Amino acid sequence: MNQDIIKIVTAYGMVLVESQHKYFLEESVDNLEHIPAIKRIADTAYRYLIANGISIDNSTKVKEELIHHGKDLFIHLWIRSIIEDEEIPSKKDIREAEKTFEKILKTGKE
Repeated sequence: MNQDIIKIVTAYGMVLVESQHKYFLEESVDNLEHIPAIKRIADTAYRYLIANGISIDNSTKVKEELIHHGKDLFIHLWIRSIIEDEEIPSKKDIREAEKTFEKILKTGKE
């Protein structure tokens, strides 16, 4: 039963993260609004799982998976915009995208 809840919450959380990312793209939402929204989705999934008797370890794994998915989408978009500018993305560009995501995730500021 617990594995079913974990799978359902993870799948639903992924859909929410992807929906948030689509909104980010279509509505030109600022990074300072988008990344905290990803964090809220992951935090909410975590709290729901805990409230339903799922262990802290398993709940944390789901939270981290959702945040990681949001981060991957963010980095992919960052790199895609560099390519669209007809430039070749570098490892430095990827690190910059990762650092931007992580900083806003932790502090809510750029």
